Amino acid sequence: MDNKRNILKQIMDDTGKGIKAYIKAQLILMVITFVITGIGLTIIDAPYPIMIALGIAILDVIPVLGAGLVMIPWSIISFITGQNEMGTNLAIVYIVLLILRQVMEPKIVGNKIGIRPLYTFIVTILGATIMGPIGVILGPLIAIVINSIIKIRNNLDKGDKYDK
Repeated sequence: MDNKRNILKQIMDDTGKGIKAYIKAQLILMVITFVITGIGLTIIDAPYPIMIALGIAILDVIPVLGAGLVMIPWSIISFITGQNEMGTNLAIVYIVLLILRQVMEPKIVGNKIGIRPLYTFIVTILGATIMGPIGVILGPLIAIVINSIIKIRNNLDKGDKYDK
């Protein structure tokens, strides 16, 4: 009974560490989003580029929608109001941001939570497919728990005891 309690404690400890690491990864991604968006908006001479980049970086935490909540409508409105160059430039900044996020997110999150980037990418996609936008967050968190269980099981198979 005491061994089971220690195993559960280890899973909880690993999960807590994984969640902290996941939050750190998201903060890193927010900073990257802020920098990329700020540079892009400055280059295209958008108004208030730093303030808007900060808002977009904060919104980018929202799975699936994120930066698109600002960039897509802004681009569309620019086209509607005859500012075709601004609309095109905003779309380009958004596409660059989107591509960079898609490439960097699995690597950064995977490295921080201790799971291979490919697995992180797969669980994020599976989470989104099964649970929708909230699955983008829950997928990696579930992977953290599964990773902890597998690690403990492998240690038990090697003869380690959890009598801590």
